[in-house]
Amino acid sequence: MSAGPAREHHWDSLRAFLMLLGIPYHAAMVYNARIIWDIQSPDQSGVLTFLSGILVTFRMPAFFIVAGYFAALMLERRSPGTWLKGRFTRLGIPFLTALVLLAPIQVALIDLNAAFSGTVPMGTALHNAAEDVAHPTFSWIAHLWFLPALLAYSLLLVLLVQQTRTGPLAALLRRVHAVCLANAPLALLFLVLLIAAWEVMVYLSHKDLLASEGVLPYLLGHGVDPYLRYLPFFFVGVTLRSAPDIRRVLVWQKGWALPACGLATAILASLLRGRGTEALDIAYNAVDAAAALLVSLVLIGIAERFWNRPDTRVDRIVDASFSIYLLHHPLIIGLSTLFFLMGWPPTLEFLLVCVATFMISYGAHRLIRRSPLALFLFNGVPIPRPPRDIDRPQSPATTLR
Repeated sequence: MSAGPAREHHWDSLRAFLMLLGIPYHAAMVYNARIIWDIQSPDQSGVLTFLSGILVTFRMPAFFIVAGYFAALMLERRSPGTWLKGRFTRLGIPFLTALVLLAPIQVALIDLNAAFSGTVPMGTALHNAAEDVAHPTFSWIAHLWFLPALLAYSLLLVLLVQQTRTGPLAALLRRVHAVCLANAPLALLFLVLLIAAWEVMVYLSHKDLLASEGVLPYLLGHGVDPYLRYLPFFFVGVTLRSAPDIRRVLVWQKGWALPACGLATAILASLLRGRGTEALDIAYNAVDAAAALLVSLVLIGIAERFWNRPDTRVDRIVDASFSIYLLHHPLIIGLSTLFFLMGWPPTLEFLLVCVATFMISYGAHRLIRRSPLALFLFNGVPIPRPPRDIDRPQSPATTLR
């Protein structure tokens, strides 16, 4: 493995950017004409349907590539046990905090939305809200699913890391490494096809399990998708860190071919999404996988070219991005519900919801920043111990690490 002495600012910035994209994606889903989300506006929008379809192709895949990159980076600096313990603190504590404090509010807002949209009477909505808050279900996890997924991926990486250094797996990886360097375009094509086959398999397994009777198939169905869907992208990120020469040949550097292919597949995936037939759904998952990988490699290249420099304004957004992600989901549901009463154009409502959600959640993070306990609960940043040397300046705690 190789570690550079200088901090690579663009990886932090890219991760924050992808987390912030949750705001326009989920806000656009409110107005989606083909996919039913947690809430659905009576005023649907073809433009916002297309936008949400574009964003979903790469947002989470690219995020897991970045997460895999950071996982490999931190394992260069820490022992597997120490790093894994830190992961359970940094990811597990915010997950539990959000489940306890945010999930009840969110499920209640979803039930109340039915009354605002005229689907059910207010009395029925209040009754449903009370029932759902009193009886937690899988729906409480909602947008928090990526936290247990990351913990599972991290545990799997720790179990595999020693095997990748010695033994048959290490020899296989060396051969794959040589092949990738010898013919990078063919290696990229094979990787696209491999991930496409994985996503189709996940889709078909998810569908078959949910169609089966019994509790176990139901649980497995929800475990397969989304928890297994993004596993290849995490290990792509691990590879990009562990093998810098592969990173240099796969990540976009210049030219139009890779961006054009990524954009074309993303557009096609957006147009195929939610069409409702099994054949088109299979095609969607395959094209979506191709778009996910190609667009992610382009985004990494763009970030490396334009974002790899320190900027205090960007650093503040990076620092707040985890809090913003935790808070944005219930905020979008609540704000969008209020706009149901306005009857304004969907695009205007979407823009106002995005701006208001960002401002409120960013302001909330600044308040969280003032309390070490709140920072621990919402960002997993350990509460600092009193310094032994009171004259020595203390470094501020950082999030997303």
